[in-house]
Amino acid sequence: MSEYFRHSSTTYYSLIASLPLLLGYEILVTLTQSPFWGVRNAADVWIRTFMMAFDIRPQYIFFVMILIVIGMIPVIKVKGSAPPLKGSIFLVMFLEALAYSMVLGIVLHFMVRLVLLSAGGFAGNALQSIALSLGAGLFEEFFFRVLLLNVLFWGLKFILRTTLLTGLVAILTASLLFSLSHYIGNMADTFQWYSFIFRWMAGLLFTLLYFFRGFAITAYTHALYDIQVLL
Repeated sequence: MSEYFRHSSTTYYSLIASLPLLLGYEILVTLTQSPFWGVRNAADVWIRTFMMAFDIRPQYIFFVMILIVIGMIPVIKVKGSAPPLKGSIFLVMFLEALAYSMVLGIVLHFMVRLVLLSAGGFAGNALQSIALSLGAGLFEEFFFRVLLLNVLFWGLKFILRTTLLTGLVAILTASLLFSLSHYIGNMADTFQWYSFIFRWMAGLLFTLLYFFRGFAITAYTHALYDIQVLL
């Protein structure tokens, strides 16, 4: 069991496990709407906008993302930080994420219903809901937990000096910005303090899960949780 917890939280397993999320998200978005700039996850749009600054055409961005993920796999293997791949580990990772999402759903079920009723939720068909849930799990966790959290930690350590205080401020700030991101853009929710605090708390929980169990399980937990809420 210790081997499972050690291997499942590695970057190697996270990269490979992220491929089904990326493929599923892109396929469902393409099937249900415009393939490029229809209803998409906000973090996905931000990442795509950044990549377009390097003259990458919108229709090629998905393939560039796939190539980046696949290209990192042999790099990790060359560095010797790639544990052996086992299908059973991926299966248990999915079941673990499903269990976390169900626990989170049970604990916050009543609160979530109130948030969706007050904020309006998302009006779309089932495939769009699943697509946005997969996108939220993948892109929001990558943007807010992998990128933003580490950038904040790196920048704040020169100001705050102590590791504990730096980590605390970075976590609170990243979770705050995660909550605020839901009120930005054309499809943004109407700002309400209740939903804002709820999402900030959710961001804190996802951050703790990211620290203890790694990117892949956090991304799948987020995606599966959103699917349960939206469907």
